[in-house]
Amino acid sequence: MIYLVALITTFALTVLLVPLVKKVAFRVGAVDLPQKNSRKIHTKAMARGGGVAIYIAFVITTFILVPSHSPEYWGLLFAATAVLIVGFIDDMQSLNPWVKLLVQIVAAVVAFSFFGIRIEAVTSPVGQSLVFTDPNVTFTLASHLVSINFIALLLTTVWLVGMTNTMNFVDGIDGLSGGIAAIAAVVMFFLALSPGVGQAQTAVVSIALAGGCIGYLVYNFYPAKIFNGDSGAYFLGMTLGIIAIFSGGKLATAALVLGVPIIDALWAALRRILAGRSPFSADRGHLHFLLLDVGFTQRQAALLIYSLCIIFGIIALVASPSQKIVAIFALVIVSMLLLTVLTIIQRRKTNVS
Repeated sequence: MIYLVALITTFALTVLLVPLVKKVAFRVGAVDLPQKNSRKIHTKAMARGGGVAIYIAFVITTFILVPSHSPEYWGLLFAATAVLIVGFIDDMQSLNPWVKLLVQIVAAVVAFSFFGIRIEAVTSPVGQSLVFTDPNVTFTLASHLVSINFIALLLTTVWLVGMTNTMNFVDGIDGLSGGIAAIAAVVMFFLALSPGVGQAQTAVVSIALAGGCIGYLVYNFYPAKIFNGDSGAYFLGMTLGIIAIFSGGKLATAALVLGVPIIDALWAALRRILAGRSPFSADRGHLHFLLLDVGFTQRQAALLIYSLCIIFGIIALVASPSQKIVAIFALVIVSMLLLTVLTIIQRRKTNVS
């Protein structure tokens, strides 16, 4: 019953809050002006920061309904709030990408060091685990004993920062980031309730996030009335990354349900670096833009990517560890094949025109 209450509460609060956030966004200048960027596919000024409504609804709901406020819960709120704030500042006035990256890294490191949000082991397909719990360094900071295993710190930071930017990279067409986050949160909810995990707190947090995302889609699915902005995308990415760690460290599950956007983000960063540009620079090489360029509508592109996330999310829930590894390889092949074919078609259309 508590899960249904969490779902409905965040949904309703988000639906009520989005119009208020939209008004505030226009007042403070958190506005997307399409004429400033040729990649923009909208023709009028749009408010940014829609994800702030999800954030507020999520915080209220989880604070009330989460069975116990563990250090990990406060760590999630700290890291999610930190990246949301820097993202909203960027929504109002563009920040240097490296400044935003620094804040994301600091948020991840603090969550690791002070709140115990960490990847402490990696399990192989045959069940063997490589554990990173023995501290390399232990010290006292502000009366708080801090123990750090640097491999665990590196893995956790890369994962959380990577997830944060992945959600931002896919936030390019109406409804995409919110829909993908909703699907991932539902998968994490079922994972948290599975016999091998059994985490009621993680389940509440996951389903609350899903409810907020669904409520946000009322305004963001095509034709969008408000955009997520960096603030919303960063919040969703960081929160999903931490929830994946909560769920028994089931990163393979998260990697499957979010595999398409993760591969798209990695390919985009690699493509830009090889071209001598910043990995944070913008282009139309993302999967969603390629789909639009070859003739898909925004609705069709979003629904296709949703479908891929749902298929691999279901596989992640029912597959064994060894089957998940096979599924990840299949996901990589499917994603790269799709990106390659769409890129070829896009270039041919460009050359013809």
